[in-house]
Order: sequence, then structure tokens, then C-alpha cells
Amino acid sequence: MRRKVFKKLLFTVLVFALVIACLTGCDAKEGDGGAAASVDLLDKILEKGKMTVGVNPPGEPICFYDDAGNLIGYDIDWANKLGEILGVEIEFVEVNGDNRISAVTSGRVDLIFANITGNLERAKSIDFSIPYLRTGIKMGTRVGLDEIETVEDLNDPKYTVAIVSGTTGEDLVLKYAPNCKISYVTSYPDQCLALQEGKADAIFEDGTSIDFTAGKADYLVAKEKVYTSDPICVGYAKGNPELGRYLDMFVSSMITSGWQAEEYFKWFGSEYTGTLNTLW
Repeated sequence: MRRKVFKKLLFTVLVFALVIACLTGCDAKEGDGGAAASVDLLDKILEKGKMTVGVNPPGEPICFYDDAGNLIGYDIDWANKLGEILGVEIEFVEVNGDNRISAVTSGRVDLIFANITGNLERAKSIDFSIPYLRTGIKMGTRVGLDEIETVEDLNDPKYTVAIVSGTTGEDLVLKYAPNCKISYVTSYPDQCLALQEGKADAIFEDGTSIDFTAGKADYLVAKEKVYTSDPICVGYAKGNPELGRYLDMFVSSMITSGWQAEEYFKWFGSEYTGTLNTLW
């Protein structure tokens, strides 16, 4: 008799515990829901009707100010096009090579069109879209420095390289010319100014920018070697798969429609000869 009573009591307790567990689980799902209920950044942008975009001026023709003080350039047109298609207002925030990633991770900006190379190291901190431009680092030297053809030729204390911190160009110089003198500046125009004033012997930047400047200026010589194949991507915070998918669709659409090629010719004055793959 006692054994039957004990079994009934035990069964009742187990059923009660199971019911409580189910109710607790349901409450958790209907409450904050953890990661499953988190709102994707795309939804937040659409809800507030505004997108904050980090850009990296001055760097003609990628991103710079016109005579009226307006931001213009290849990156600016891409950001404005995205805002137009989303139907949201664009607010530009200036970033640089040092703080453009932290601007994303801290939430200071929603995303960046900041001439940033998507690579494995940076992908530990933020996510990237598929590339909307592909370029490579090239060297520019002052006129008359004919003995310098490669970065290794600069590996001597008698040579000074003007470089921007936190860039692929900096990584290249530190690796292959560690004995040269490095003069850190804040932007590509400052690199060019250092060459022009004789304060630097060489600079490193995207080949698109080096070739563009060499075609206009008489103080810079663009060297032929291209050191990297760099995918220039949109950067955004991790944990936003819907935004990432939308950005990939957006970039793919701009490439297949021919808009990207038109924009490149508009700003660089030449046909785009690189290869950009699409996902959609």
C-alpha cells in the first residue's frame, strides 16, 4: 500500500516538474528570447528612416570635399545609392584608418563605406559585404628616385616613407622595408603633400588612387608593381545576417546593372578592368 502511494506521489511530482519546465521555456521564448529575438540592424535602419555611414575623406576620387564643402566621390555615391534604394536618409560620419573598425563595433555608425579592405584579421571584428571594388596597393615615389622600383628597395634608413596608420600599405612597409624611416600622416592627401614638399621619398596606397594622382601631378611617379589584390567592401557589425544579405544583393545588383562600371569611369576617368563577382 505504501509503495503504491509513493509511486503515485513520485509520478505527481515528476509531472509537476515537467509542467513547470515547459512553462519556463515558453516564458523565455516569449520574453526577451535571447539572440533569436534580437532585432537585425537592417530593421532598425528602416524603422528609424536613417542610416549612419562612416566615410574616410579626404582621398580623391574615393571620398573628398568639393569646393562647396560637400562630400563627393566613389564611396559617397555608393552610400547615397544604398540610401536611395532603402528609402532612408544618410548621415555621414568621418572616420579614418585607425578608428573605422571601432566606429562600427561601438555603434557610432551603422556601416562603413571607407575604402576598407576586407581581410581575415579585420573579419574577426566586423563583417563585410562582397567587394564593390577590387584594387591593389602600389607605390608612388618622388620624381627623380629612379633607383627605387620595389618596396624592398626602400629598406634603408636614408629613405622616408609617408604612410597612414592602420592601412594595408603600412603592413607592407613594416614587413618588407623595416629599416626605412616612417613618417605617419593622417590621410592620402598628406602623403602626397609629403612627397611634394620633399619630406618623403615614397608612399603606398590603393593603385586606383596612385594612378589617378600620377595622371594629374608632376611630383609623383607611379611604380608598376601591384603588391596585393584587395577587396574593398562595406563593413558592418557582426550579428546582422539580414543586413549582410541585403548588402550582398545590393552590391550584386549594382554590378550586374552596369552602375558600378559607370561610377568607376565617372570618378577615375578610365574603364574598370578588375573582376567583381556577384552572388545574386
